[in-house]
Amino acid sequence: LMLGLPAFAETMPATISVTGEGKVEIAPDMAVLNLGVMTEADSAAAALKANSEGIAGALARLKSAGIEDRDLQTSGLSLNPRYDYGSSGGDAKITGYVASNMVTVRVRDLSVLGQTLDAVVTDGANTLGGLSFGLQEPDATTDEARRRAVADAAHKAALYAEAAGVKLGRIMSISEQGNY
Repeated sequence: LMLGLPAFAETMPATISVTGEGKVEIAPDMAVLNLGVMTEADSAAAALKANSEGIAGALARLKSAGIEDRDLQTSGLSLNPRYDYGSSGGDAKITGYVASNMVTVRVRDLSVLGQTLDAVVTDGANTLGGLSFGLQEPDATTDEARRRAVADAAHKAALYAEAAGVKLGRIMSISEQGNY
């Protein structure tokens, strides 16, 4: 006994799937930098004390440059022994301690970025973990990029439909893979 089933093509709506891309280029108005202080000493307490003094000097300089407390965030603090493995291949010996303190800083006035970095390095920071640029208020720019992506996808879909001799219907789905 064989049951009559509708053909697969009759049950699935005809679709055209496209990917759209939207780009908006705009100059950044903010920098995010990761900087810190690394100190070494014979004892853990001395390494931490020197580190606290160094980071305090760097933070004071950042604040005097106009960086607000809301734009400063500790992003890592560590204290580790420093080992000497010697040339004899014996047991490792602790020869001191290394303390490290990292801070993430938002610089909202790019005109002072260079002089701020110079000053902070002078006043204690000896580690730069990276520098990136961005926007303080990215929403309007991101929204425009999304509009352009939809327009790009619609343009491609219209081209495919014309080439295939069919008409476009309504949009079935939109998904976002990521935004940068």
